[in-house]
Amino acid sequence: MLRPDLYDNRFPETVGKSHDGEAARWCVIQTHQHSESLAERHLLSQNFRTYLPKRRRTVRHARSVRTVSSAYFDCYLFVSLAVHQQSWYPINSTVGVRRLVMSKGMPIPAPYGVVESLISVTDDDGILHPDILLRPGQRIRIIDGPFSDQLGILDHVGSAGAVRILLDIMNRSIPITIDRDKLSIVS
Repeated sequence: MLRPDLYDNRFPETVGKSHDGEAARWCVIQTHQHSESLAERHLLSQNFRTYLPKRRRTVRHARSVRTVSSAYFDCYLFVSLAVHQQSWYPINSTVGVRRLVMSKGMPIPAPYGVVESLISVTDDDGILHPDILLRPGQRIRIIDGPFSDQLGILDHVGSAGAVRILLDIMNRSIPITIDRDKLSIVS
């Protein structure tokens, strides 16, 4: 189901090192609201390598229920750039793009491994499955709520967005259930 090579071979000529040794890095693009797919299509037509993680969600309207795929990160997508080799200036004038996220006049690359790990848990349809990154037995830090900054062990990953963590309180393992977005993995 999951194919890490899905996005690696889309544009093999733009991947790898340039003639001056610079490797392509993933940069962030901010798009207009609900225009992520439109911006991706136009960037692909300009031969830019892109990554748009998606999620499935249920939409209810006028007594009908349907499942649609939408951008996982609203108003954002990723583009692979060799900043000093490729001309990245056309990106800001691409249909659907608001701006390339920059600092001091240069695109800011995402930290090494972040986008690659997202790609590794994306299926053939472009749907991101972040729960695959969470595995029982991992050390977890709670980042929000009454147990903020507590360390625990991941016990169970639920399908509805909640996880069960075992916290060591008074020399006992106490299970608590918390939302995925309120924790971080301790390396």
